[in-house]
Amino acid sequence: MVTIALAIAIFVLLILHFWSYSYTLSNNLSTENWYFRKLNFGEEKNAPSVFSTLLYVIISVLLFKIATSNLAIKKHNVFWISLGVIFLFLGADELLRIHEKIGGAFSDNVETSGIFYYSWVIPYGIALIILGIFIVKPLFSLPRRTLISFISAGTIFIIGAVGFEMMGGWYIDNHIIDHSTMYKSRPVFILYTIEELLEMIGLSAFIYALLRFQEKYIIPRP
Repeated sequence: MVTIALAIAIFVLLILHFWSYSYTLSNNLSTENWYFRKLNFGEEKNAPSVFSTLLYVIISVLLFKIATSNLAIKKHNVFWISLGVIFLFLGADELLRIHEKIGGAFSDNVETSGIFYYSWVIPYGIALIILGIFIVKPLFSLPRRTLISFISAGTIFIIGAVGFEMMGGWYIDNHIIDHSTMYKSRPVFILYTIEELLEMIGLSAFIYALLRFQEKYIIPRP
């Protein structure tokens, strides 16, 4: 039921996102209009970003629950708690756009362009590699089906959050002259739509995987 509800929510948000773009273009409006700001995937502190933040929070709660439960398999508390904290941070980042502030500070010291136009991908990419090194052992100790579902969800998310962000940055850096209207550009619209959609799908897939894991491996307390 949870995954069906999430799928419906994503579909509704996607329809509203397309509508906000079409409405803005057909009426020759600025992207500062209320509908675009509140419904478009490219904007912040609106319905899509709040929904994504909610997904991060749900994941954190599920991870912390696993960390505090009795499991039928070998337990790696540090692994589950660390992931819970990371997703809690990512939820705050989604709502407060912390990565943009970090990227801005990074750009003040290092000139970036092309696929690194959005410079936050550099420090976050390094952090992702370091995280991967630390979690590889407990991750691969998980049951095979759980491992595959976790990696699949993570891959979908990273392709969206990092891969399409880098492609969007490259396109904007090489083809967009007027940055005030770049969100009206069809290629940019397509890129950030796929980016945000893959993020939502990846997070929802991870929630599904965590729920299945809990159902199968958490031992009810007497």
